[in-house]
Amino acid sequence: MKYLLSIIFLSCFIGVYAQKEAKKDSFYLSLESAFQNPEQVYRLDLTWQYMLTLPAEISQLKNLEELNLGWNKLSILPKEMSQLTKLRKLSLNDNSRLNLKKIFKQLLTMPSIQELTFGWSAMKEIPSDLAALQSLTSLTLICDSTINVPALVGEIGQLKRLQVLTLKGNKFTELPENIAALLSMYSLDVSGNHLQTLPSKLNKLKKMRNLNLYSNELSELPPMISAMKDLQKLDLGNNQIKEVPARIGTFVNLKELNLSENAIGEISNKLFTLKELKSLNLSRNEIKALPKGIENLKDLESLNLSFNGLTELPKELGEIKNLQTLEIASNAGINFVKFFQSSPGFNRLEVLDLNTNKIDSIAPAIADMENLKIIKLNNNEIKTIPGDFSKLREVKEMDLSSNQIREFPNVVIDMVSLEKLNLDFNKIFFIPEDIARMTQLKEISLRYNPIPEREVEKLKKLLPNTVVLR
Repeated sequence: MKYLLSIIFLSCFIGVYAQKEAKKDSFYLSLESAFQNPEQVYRLDLTWQYMLTLPAEISQLKNLEELNLGWNKLSILPKEMSQLTKLRKLSLNDNSRLNLKKIFKQLLTMPSIQELTFGWSAMKEIPSDLAALQSLTSLTLICDSTINVPALVGEIGQLKRLQVLTLKGNKFTELPENIAALLSMYSLDVSGNHLQTLPSKLNKLKKMRNLNLYSNELSELPPMISAMKDLQKLDLGNNQIKEVPARIGTFVNLKELNLSENAIGEISNKLFTLKELKSLNLSRNEIKALPKGIENLKDLESLNLSFNGLTELPKELGEIKNLQTLEIASNAGINFVKFFQSSPGFNRLEVLDLNTNKIDSIAPAIADMENLKIIKLNNNEIKTIPGDFSKLREVKEMDLSSNQIREFPNVVIDMVSLEKLNLDFNKIFFIPEDIARMTQLKEISLRYNPIPEREVEKLKKLLPNTVVLR
């Protein structure tokens, strides 16, 4: 009996804790709703509400931990804000009327704040007392490109606890060497700038785990980041990089690598020595062939090779047993029937994207990928769907738009989990009665087909709970 009571007590405790955590995860989206349950408000999002002032009653939200005031018209904050002793995350971005001097003096009275987002695109002044906010562990700063960047980074460099710094979209043309003072930093986001090089002293940031350099003007893999041995996530997408050199192999702990939207033609096989890699994006480059050894990426879960110039794929791809997402759109030179026939495997694959490949015959082997949930075969030259597709009992979404399909593919009726089907831009003119069996279907799109209106009305009657896009 005592044991049973203990189990009941523990179950009740876990239930109450789970409910509390669920409430913490949910956002309140207005002051009106927040003031109705002040004790239950942990996260409050007041973005885009064009507020000129924030009421003093905000102090009622004693448990508030996150407050987003972005995209408003605030000039000051009420002094009662200092009573929010649990507030740890505050966003004040895009409030261009803010009185910087007053705001930062107020922030000094709120030592619980650890994460701060601040600034606007035309801000040219370095906020006073920025360096005094010693409790900050995360800072996102938005400003004009003409701001004194070395002085700004010098101020930020005095924040000894800072671990996460985001300076994205500020159109900076360079980063100063003094950024190396942030020795505790493990995440740096300078995406959306105009950086052509990085400061050489960046190699001092040994704790770096997340480096985002997306959408800059880098022409090579920056050599100074090779010292970041603990790097786990590296984003170099949308730059001007032409090759992946052998030094890529130094990032032995890398889990996510984005090299998309560059001009890469050559890849060192050292890339395939990164055995911790889980996500690799090489899309939208000029890659004609992959070097040997890709099967060594045993833990790879997501691979994107879309929009390159590949004419063949290594059959060893099928040996990567953990692969869940495979995207090979717009590589029309590949014979996919031959590839999938000679490369068995892909048993754990959940997402397969083969759009825009001039495919006229679907590889039969796809029907054996029993865990597939999303299939994209749009923008090809497909006329029929293999009958074996009925074996794909886990597929929830299938895109067959922009093909040459003349008859409704009856095989999809037997795909018992299918919830979303896109048949836009085909030549379908008739809907079979058996479609009534697809009671699980949530959405079907038949736009730009020569289908009579009476067939559409029939479809709506047969599947009254399905959204029909026509």
